[in-house]
Amino acid sequence: MSGLLLAGDVYFDRLTNTGVSTGLVGPINATQLSISTPSETVDRPSKKKASYGQVLDSVTIPQPTEITIQFDDQPAEMLAMALLGDVEAINQGAGDVTDTLITLPPAGRWAKLPHSNLSETGISATDPQDLAIAPAAYQINYATGMIAATADGALAAGGEIKLSYSYAAVSGSRILGAVRSTIRARVFLDGTNLATGKPVKCDIPLINAAPTEAVDLMASEYVSTTLGGKILLKEGETASFYLDQEG
Repeated sequence: MSGLLLAGDVYFDRLTNTGVSTGLVGPINATQLSISTPSETVDRPSKKKASYGQVLDSVTIPQPTEITIQFDDQPAEMLAMALLGDVEAINQGAGDVTDTLITLPPAGRWAKLPHSNLSETGISATDPQDLAIAPAAYQINYATGMIAATADGALAAGGEIKLSYSYAAVSGSRILGAVRSTIRARVFLDGTNLATGKPVKCDIPLINAAPTEAVDLMASEYVSTTLGGKILLKEGETASFYLDQEG
C-alpha cells in the first residue's frame, strides 16, 4: 500500500478542426490536473403498503467525465487556448518608409505607425508642402512605433505630416483572440509518484475544453490560466483516458 503524490510534466497536443495532431507542446507547469467521473443514480421506489419508500432497484449511470487543467507556464500556444485563439508568426522584415502621410492628433495623444522597432536615426518629417519640421515638434516611441506632437511645438494642434523612417526586423508570435468556440486537444502526463519513486503516466486522447476564468494580463502574480471541459471517448480507443502506474 502506498499514497499518491505526483510530480509531473504535462504536454498538450492541440488538434485542428479536423482532429489532426499539431504536436505536443511542453512540458508545461500544470498546477492542477483533475479528472471527475460523476454518476447519476436512478432508483425504483416501492409504492407497496409494507415497503413504501424503500428502494427496489437502483442503477448507477455514468455521466460525462470532466477535466480541469490549470497552468502558469504561458507559451503562446497555451495562452492562445486560454483566450480561445490561434497563433500566427510575426515576421516583420527590416525596411524603410519614405514620406508616408500621417495624421497627428493634438498634443498629448499618440498616432500608431504601421511598423514598430524603429531606428532612432534617419527619421525626418515634412509638412504637406514638403517644408521640413523640426524634431522638437514631435516625439517618438521607437519600440512601439508611435508618434505624438509636443505640447509647445509647431504641431501642437495636430495635422498631417509626411514621415520618413527606418525599421528593424521583428519576429515573434501573435495570438488572434476569440476566434475559436472550443478547444480540442490531447493531454499527456509524464509523472513520478513521490511516495514510491515509480513512474505514473496519464494519457487523455481527446478533451473538449474552454477557458473557465478570465485571463488577467495585469495580475500582480504570475498569470495563471484554467481550462475546463469534457473528456471524450475518441474513436478507436477502449477508454476515455488511461492511467498507468509501474511497479
